[in-house]
Amino acid sequence: MLNLKEKWGKIIEFKENKIKFSPKLKNLLLIILFNLIFPYVIYLISNINNTYFLELKMFKIESSFIASFMGILYECFIIYGLYLLIYSISKKSLSSNIGLSVILNLISIISFYKISVTQKPFLPEDIFLIGNAFEIAKYGDIKIEPIIIIQIMVTVFILLIQFFITKYTNYEKTPNKIKRVIMAGISLILLFSICFFSWNKEEWLLKEDEFNLQTNYYLYGANVDFFKNIHKLFKKPELAIYDKNKINEIKNNMQAGEENGKEKPNIIVIMAESFSDMTKIKDLKFTSDPIPTFRALSEDNANGNSVVSIYGGETATSEFEFLTATSSKFLFGEKYPYSQIVKGDTNSIVRVLNEKGYYSVAIHPNSGGFYNRQNVYKYLGFQKSVFKKDFEDIENLYDGYVSDMDLANEIIKQYNEMPSDKKFIFSVSIESHTPYSKEKYTNKEIKVTSSEDISKEELELIQTYTKGIKNLDDSLKYLTNYFENNQEEVMIVLFGDHLPLFNELYDKEYGNSVERYETPYIIWTNYPSNIKDQEKLSLAGLSMKMLNSANIELPWYYKYISEFYNEYPVFTDRFIIDKNNRYIDSSFRNELIDNYNIIQYDILYEKSIK
Repeated sequence: MLNLKEKWGKIIEFKENKIKFSPKLKNLLLIILFNLIFPYVIYLISNINNTYFLELKMFKIESSFIASFMGILYECFIIYGLYLLIYSISKKSLSSNIGLSVILNLISIISFYKISVTQKPFLPEDIFLIGNAFEIAKYGDIKIEPIIIIQIMVTVFILLIQFFITKYTNYEKTPNKIKRVIMAGISLILLFSICFFSWNKEEWLLKEDEFNLQTNYYLYGANVDFFKNIHKLFKKPELAIYDKNKINEIKNNMQAGEENGKEKPNIIVIMAESFSDMTKIKDLKFTSDPIPTFRALSEDNANGNSVVSIYGGETATSEFEFLTATSSKFLFGEKYPYSQIVKGDTNSIVRVLNEKGYYSVAIHPNSGGFYNRQNVYKYLGFQKSVFKKDFEDIENLYDGYVSDMDLANEIIKQYNEMPSDKKFIFSVSIESHTPYSKEKYTNKEIKVTSSEDISKEELELIQTYTKGIKNLDDSLKYLTNYFENNQEEVMIVLFGDHLPLFNELYDKEYGNSVERYETPYIIWTNYPSNIKDQEKLSLAGLSMKMLNSANIELPWYYKYISEFYNEYPVFTDRFIIDKNNRYIDSSFRNELIDNYNIIQYDILYEKSIK
């Protein structure tokens, strides 16, 4: 058997009991170090801010070897797929590692801040809002955290090591064209497998908690969590039970509402930003009621709680569900339906009202580009859209947000200018949007205290928020006073899009119970009505309740949806509650539910229903 010297004599020299490596071996070791080891080290460094993930990776042994192996394999597909792609273009290992560092750290840092603000990681669909990135960032009052500085410094340190070694050695040669084509081909195969193929299947690896996205982030890390969801962007939604013959069958069994000859009121809808009744929180004490008008009006007008599918953000989802009478349960993971679904003319309650002779106006006191509303409102059928730039007189801006009183004045202005006897206004308030900085208001007349261990910082946020809700209540009083003696019949519907982002408070008070997804609603009229209260109601159900209360004859498909919500008043991706207030397992299915699913799928994706 050959000894070491005989076997490696040409590569390793032994001199004075010391081993000296030949240039070839040195180059080979450096190639392995910078092309194989460094990319994976850079990946680990990009997860420094996700301490739970690193602890899990380093100290916890997976019970399933296959799951552990597949996890590492998936990481390698991401790391070396990106690395080889950049290398095939830049021709240098250092450039490739710099590019890899930028991509992985960018995803990781964005996810870190998004988790801290919204409890949801950075996912591929967030790219649809890239044009609004700076506006979104200010919501969270983003500050540079020490852990992020450490992460960047360690990344730079690793890259500097490679820079100096590269500078003073000649270990790396520029790959020829053939090698670069091969690298590009391999990288595309690796990236294709993670971008266009679902690894979330049970027999594979990356299982998901669809209701708690933080769990996925902490288990897999920001980059794996991001890339394992990319395939959803390219996946055409398909519903196995969908059948056009079934659509015709449902249609034949339903009769569209006949003209009833009843008076149809003008309708004003206000979706109020982060509207909630904070006095329900038993640990909070208020020196006065923040919503006295809402409470007084609720005594003589229909009210209850609308159960939404979101918490703390993604306002447009609630807006979408109300205007299209759809359920989040039947979406295909689309977090931003305005960007991902509404890409052309779409059936909505707006179009139903237009057909009944209403003139429809949408008012949003922010940029029309946010959530693509400037186009979406047209696709949904609004005949006029009003955004912040269209407001002629804005008296108050709070942290740059148009006040709710200014919105109320714009509603009145548009109402009086509408060229029709029948008027429909849908508006969105934004004064109570985060961040709830101490400087937002100079006068906070309502003081908030807590009998429990709620941090001083959170109490200050709650106090600022409370002032915003008090201003919303004042604007409601102003509107109802204005329309109370109007000769025309007017209905005002107000509901919240979601609860405010008080994680500490709601984690303790509600956990993930239905109360965390409830916002108050009211249907006020300036004429006698017998609209009944409903304690809990999905936004699609509230939409149907509004139209029925306004004596609107519904097309057959909305009539079906209306009757559906009579049976299941709450029907979201998290909760199903039937008319007897019984909680139903979220996986429950029957013909009524399947038919609703088929109708919604057709309305949003197939669009054969006209």
